[in-house]
Amino acid sequence: WADPFPVERDGNYFVFIEEILAHEKRGRISVLELRAGEEPQKPLPVLERPYHLSYPFVFQRKTDTFMIPETGRNKRVELYRSVDFPGGWKLEQVLLENVRAVDATLLELDGRWWMFVNIGVEGGSNNDELHIFHAQRPQGPWKPHRYNPVKSDVRSSRPAGRFFWWGQKLLRPAQDCSARYGYAISFNEVKRLTPTDYAEVEVSRIEPRWKPGLLATHTYNRIGRLTIVDAMHRTFRWRGSPGLGHNRSRGGES
Repeated sequence: WADPFPVERDGNYFVFIEEILAHEKRGRISVLELRAGEEPQKPLPVLERPYHLSYPFVFQRKTDTFMIPETGRNKRVELYRSVDFPGGWKLEQVLLENVRAVDATLLELDGRWWMFVNIGVEGGSNNDELHIFHAQRPQGPWKPHRYNPVKSDVRSSRPAGRFFWWGQKLLRPAQDCSARYGYAISFNEVKRLTPTDYAEVEVSRIEPRWKPGLLATHTYNRIGRLTIVDAMHRTFRWRGSPGLGHNRSRGGES
């Protein structure tokens, strides 16, 4: 489970996640329902495709609920609309095509929509370069920022969750992939955002040190009274038959 994006409905939370099963080679989008005073429900698959899905960026516009899952292996950025929440997602629009785009994150600000997304060139990493696009509505058409890529820094380019306000500061969570993929979370205050200008500065970080044994932490989201992050840790599985002296530990990550 990774990339948690919570949605609040009637006092309960629905957390959309990337879920990869051990026997599968691609991820799907599932949802966990959190009810006050109860254990989390079993994840319910809500969106599967013949290609990998992750980073289920879910957002609300008027009475509609939309999702932009990461579909970089299909070389598209796809917008889905919920027709039966929390499942029943229908492809609404292809926003970008023929791009190795990952973790598209939208922001509505001053009457304009902005898409922050990392795009990698063929043969290169998609962790390094942040691109911005802007439009009058989420369905587009999306126009590229004049100075794309607006940022080239493996430590704080790739999106790591929704934008949020902290007092008067607009913060953008980003992944620090310098030590490994999704190693830490960098919080960047947006200083200037126009179709021809962009500036941000790092103001805080979350590193994988808040619990022993963590290897990485790379998504941060908050809504209502819920703040949620993901983390990677090492687990061990035992092989062999008990008592025969053949047991060996094998490290794994989850």
